[in-house]
Amino acid sequence: MRTLFSGKKFLATFTLAFIGLTSLSAPANAASFTDNDGDGIPNSWETNGYDYDNDGKIDLDFPAWGADPNHKDIFVEMDYMPDLMATQSELDAITQTFANYPIDNPDGRQGVNIHLDAGSRYAKYDLGGGEEIPYQVLRNETTVGQLRYDHSDPARDDVFHYMVFGDYYSDAPGSSGIAQINGRNFAVTLGPSYWGENVPSATYIGTFIHELGHNLGLLHGGDDNVNFKPNYFSIMNYRYQVKGVPLANGNVSFGYSTHQHDSVNERSLYEEGGFGPDSHGYLYDYRPDALADAPIDFNNDGQISSGPVAADLNNDGYLSTLHSHDDVANIRFQARGGDYRYSVTQPRAERNELTADQARDMNLLDEDAPAVNRW
Repeated sequence: MRTLFSGKKFLATFTLAFIGLTSLSAPANAASFTDNDGDGIPNSWETNGYDYDNDGKIDLDFPAWGADPNHKDIFVEMDYMPDLMATQSELDAITQTFANYPIDNPDGRQGVNIHLDAGSRYAKYDLGGGEEIPYQVLRNETTVGQLRYDHSDPARDDVFHYMVFGDYYSDAPGSSGIAQINGRNFAVTLGPSYWGENVPSATYIGTFIHELGHNLGLLHGGDDNVNFKPNYFSIMNYRYQVKGVPLANGNVSFGYSTHQHDSVNERSLYEEGGFGPDSHGYLYDYRPDALADAPIDFNNDGQISSGPVAADLNNDGYLSTLHSHDDVANIRFQARGGDYRYSVTQPRAERNELTADQARDMNLLDEDAPAVNRW
């Protein structure tokens, strides 16, 4: 266990798990806050490192970790229970997904540099923080915060997201994870008690990015919680969380949506045009695996109708207008907040309602995928 600063004790006064992030503000010990790339980390920290306790020694060596004041950075500390850590190839996929986002930066290159800290588990992802922790059943979001309190250096509180790879949490057994909305804590709970011994890599990758997305301000419908919207091509959509967003070229995407696609009115659907030309490149896997911009039999009557038809596309029991969302244009880079450790205002926790049984019932979980060695 790492040595923790005594100032961490104050945090215990409040709900430890989900410390509030209400606004971006300057570091308390900085005279000015200049942030060229808008990632919430001061230029001075990314260039010189961060002296947390003002003792003249750098506590967080951001430049050594690859931080760039002209390119957006996200830092995530990962703790993990025995045999539940993501593989290095899965972390590679997460890193590449963020690098591919069409997000502009002052250095002229697109993408986000996500820095994952697995500690000594993988040399490639060792920022000196992540570690294996003893097995335990999590209760809820509060347990995640307590683990952060117990295992993470408080100097990281103003920048690092903190997550745990665990088995399950007792408030929602079988759920795949839990995360703060606009916060910095989350958990991925894909352990053997409910998800089995062989969770596919796609499920690990997708669920990690999904739960982190909540920290970044994204909901299950992008900017709302209407789920399973077929025109919302995002890993935040439960439909795609555990297997990825299917692409017309046969690949899958594990990313957030990069475009606000046309809305669809379930009371008046035009089958001949599918979801419209701006959905080109995606598949509609509900009917099954049709090109999203090609004719689609929405009402499943065996024909393509020339006039409008009605169908409950997201199976929520209502006919409504389903809106899409451009996720990457709305990511909230809340790498640091105000004096959140001293605020009773806590971000809301989002408990993932997609359970292992539901994923199996909907044929979302590929349990025939190659075995993954996590030990």
